[in-house]
Amino acid sequence: MKTLVVIDVQRDFFCPEGSLYVKGGETLPAKIAAAAADYDAVVFTLDWHPGDHCSFAAQDGPWPPHCVAFTQGAGLADEFSMMLADGALLHFKGTDPGKEQYGGFEFISESDPEYAVFENSDTIEICGIAGDYCVKETAAVLMKHWPEKIVLLPELIASIDDGTTLRCFIEKNNLKTK
Repeated sequence: MKTLVVIDVQRDFFCPEGSLYVKGGETLPAKIAAAAADYDAVVFTLDWHPGDHCSFAAQDGPWPPHCVAFTQGAGLADEFSMMLADGALLHFKGTDPGKEQYGGFEFISESDPEYAVFENSDTIEICGIAGDYCVKETAAVLMKHWPEKIVLLPELIASIDDGTTLRCFIEKNNLKTK
């Protein structure tokens, strides 16, 4: 079984008018939607922040407000609607106003539906935004549980930096890419 994990491909990150736009992110929804047909399961992570999240500049955090729960900016791309209708799983992160959380699945347990999907997968292939933060940190979390299954998809990842941070992470951890 092949699982695709789509990290934070949300309007605030992939739309040029988004509050924390990541260059190149606008091309990802169509590419990921096209690639998804090759997978048995799809899991999305979503930044899902309260309005007073600690990562926001107003709370002395490093970022502008982004992906505030139930706002347009927190929304997924229209291209993903069929995947969602076909049973893709959603994993919300960053919901605690006092805790920064770049990586998804930090508190995954055997009772979570995502755990069963990952456990039964031959490969867990990861794409999304931003390679130097949330993609990298989610991969690090999943490596703790399923190190031999992790594959990164650099052509389906947009980074805030020039991709150097993610490349170094891949090399340091001897990760597979595709």
